[in-house]
Amino acid sequence: MKKSIFALSVTAFFSASAFASDYIVSDPKVLLPGEDVTSFAMADLNGDGVDELLFVTASGQLKYSQLIGLGNGLIDPNAFESLKNSPGTFEMSISLNGDNYRNTRLTIGSNSRISIHRNRTRTSCSATMRLENDKVTAKASNVAYELTYVSRNYIVGTMTCTSNGIEQSEQVSFTATRLGY
Repeated sequence: MKKSIFALSVTAFFSASAFASDYIVSDPKVLLPGEDVTSFAMADLNGDGVDELLFVTASGQLKYSQLIGLGNGLIDPNAFESLKNSPGTFEMSISLNGDNYRNTRLTIGSNSRISIHRNRTRTSCSATMRLENDKVTAKASNVAYELTYVSRNYIVGTMTCTSNGIEQSEQVSFTATRLGY
């Protein structure tokens, strides 16, 4: 019986470790030094599409922390250059009005262009990316993107677009994951 429980515990630990490794985006940090946390939860407090970590301390205080580096509006020049030098297609967490994909596809081109991938030869909502005030922005006629977090395989941002069949006039928040990585 003890061997079965031990084997089950070890299996659960390794399964949890493998699952969690897909979601660690930076080095672990001490979030609440000296605090006694009684419970925690995840919720999107600021509408950027990324959940923040919420804590209740032993003294009853409610505290929160953004996931490290996600959606905080601070993109450095190295992250921007890495994005421009890693063209590819990302699947968004949303579907835009007028798009025929269940999850809209976002394309980063080698020419610093960001666009919505419609099919093999057609794109919409195209604009040139630039780094402004620690955020990646891209604006053109009837198109606006603002990216608040970028990595090789993950993007967080907002956008609007009314162009070439896409009718997303209200700003929407999204996350996007690189396809085929």
